[in-house]
Amino acid sequence: MARKRHRPDDILWTISTSDIETEQSISKDIVTLGPLLDTKYPRKAMVKLFDEKLVHVNDHKATPHVEVTVGDEIWIAMAKEKIDHEPIAMDLHILYEDEDLLILDKPAGLTVNSKGQVSLANGVAHYFKENGIKRKIRFLNRLDRDTTGCIVIAKSGLAQSLYQQQMDDNTFEKWYMAIVEGLVESDSDSLVLPMDRSIDGIHYEVNSKGKETRTDFTVLHRYPMEAVDNFVHNSYDTVDRSIKSVDINMGSVDKQTRTVDNSVYNLENRPCTEVAVRLYTGKTHQIRVAFSHMGHPLVGDTLYGAKRTGKPFALRAMKVIFTHMRSGKRVTVEAKEML
Repeated sequence: MARKRHRPDDILWTISTSDIETEQSISKDIVTLGPLLDTKYPRKAMVKLFDEKLVHVNDHKATPHVEVTVGDEIWIAMAKEKIDHEPIAMDLHILYEDEDLLILDKPAGLTVNSKGQVSLANGVAHYFKENGIKRKIRFLNRLDRDTTGCIVIAKSGLAQSLYQQQMDDNTFEKWYMAIVEGLVESDSDSLVLPMDRSIDGIHYEVNSKGKETRTDFTVLHRYPMEAVDNFVHNSYDTVDRSIKSVDINMGSVDKQTRTVDNSVYNLENRPCTEVAVRLYTGKTHQIRVAFSHMGHPLVGDTLYGAKRTGKPFALRAMKVIFTHMRSGKRVTVEAKEML
């Protein structure tokens, strides 16, 4: 609903000459507000804000058809909403927060927003309530119950739409680290596979009728198990395991030598491989299915053919990289320590 006062998370900016020139290069006509905003924000989200009378020009409620020019002040107010999950107090490990995003380090053993059970969404709802964030809970990515690391929550419909657009065009990067069974032969590869839910309704599988997925990986280290006795699963304090900035073919990923304690996963001297993974699509169980399909299931992932270890499977969302929706700067958020 419309309101008169600014809040800290509202978007305020002054139309510049370059804004006008950008729109005129497209329309070659008088500049109106709607097409100008199309150059900055997803239209679907803006339609809703216009409908709720939350878009203003020079402090007056505006429609997409109002003419604008250099120097006009744009105010996009963020809608107040009801929190849509039951607030339950929970220890949250916050990696990053701004007006539009909350990024947490999700622990193993907790679902993101499963119905009928306590989930991360309940903890986020409690955090929102305690901090006066009157918004729905909008997860931008999903992690399985036993996957840990970066989970991204948008604080508004506009932020959700804009960052989802970045995910769709692969400018919002999602990086993982996994340990898989066996010695992966290729140093790097791009696994482009069609995936769909299997007939049992639990598994996902490579299926020609499914949706195409893309999972890129590069090998960080191969572990012959007779030499693996120093890695501690619950701490990254002594070894920097962060994924370094890499280009699209992952040619510059850090491949420093490490050793792994086989007692952590009860590998019984079986070899394994540590890989950095960039996820380009977001199919359920995508990384797990892709590596199982190539004969290297994630260590401990019995659902997809790995030997039982008594521990959660070894998959962690290590890093996200995105373009900040307000500043335009690239932002990197990393989860360095295992929980």
